[in-house]
Amino acid sequence: MPELSLHYVWHEIQHGIFHFDNGIFYTIKQLLTRPGHAAREFIEGKRVHHFKPISLVVVLATFYGLLFHFFIDHASNVKLEATTDQIVTVYENLNRWYLNHFAYVSLMLTLIATVTSYYVFKKQGYNLVEHFILNAFYVSLVLVVTLLTFPLLYFFSAVEKENLNNYLMYTQQIHFILMCWCYMQFFNKMPKLKTFGRTVLTYFVMLIGVALIALISILIASMISKF
Repeated sequence: MPELSLHYVWHEIQHGIFHFDNGIFYTIKQLLTRPGHAAREFIEGKRVHHFKPISLVVVLATFYGLLFHFFIDHASNVKLEATTDQIVTVYENLNRWYLNHFAYVSLMLTLIATVTSYYVFKKQGYNLVEHFILNAFYVSLVLVVTLLTFPLLYFFSAVEKENLNNYLMYTQQIHFILMCWCYMQFFNKMPKLKTFGRTVLTYFVMLIGVALIALISILIASMISKF
C-alpha cells in the first residue's frame, strides 16, 4: 500500500482528473460522443476509466457556479415584484433563479429525473440507483454543454433582459434534445418512438418539479425580505 503523502495526493489528482484515458476528460469525451451508451456501460461494470458520475455533476456545477459568480453576478438578486404582467415577471424571475442557482438546480434535475424516469421506464428493468447513474450522466452532459456555451450566456446577460430570456428558452430546447439523445442510446432496445414519448414525459415532469421548487424558494425569499 503506498504511503499517504503529498506526492501520493498529487498522483491521484493527475490520475483521476487530468489523465485523458482515465478520469474527468475521458468521461467528458464519452458524454459528448455517446452519453447513453457510456451510462449503460458504467452500469454494466465498465467503470475503471470513468470519473464517478455524481462527483462529475458536483465538480461541473461548482465550476459553473464560480464562473457565474465572477462574470454574471449582477443577475443574482431575484425578487418578485408586482407589475402589470405578473406572469411575465414570474417567468423572468424563475429564469434568473435558475441561472443563479444552477449548481443546486443540477442536483435537483438529477433527483427529479431519476424518480420520473424510474417510473416512466420501469418495464426496462433498471433499478432506482441505475436510473440515478443514467440521469447523472445526462445532467453532466447538460453541464458540459452549458460550460461550453458560457460565453453566450455572458454576452446575453450584458445586453437586454429579453435576450437573456431568449437564451434560456433556446438552452431548454437544447437540454431536451440532449435528453432525447442520451435516452435513445441508453434504452436502445425500445422502439424509438416509444422512447421519445416517454422521454418527453420525463423531461416535462422534471421541468415542472424544478419550477415548483424554484417558485417556492423565490416566494419564501420575497417574504423574508419584507421583514
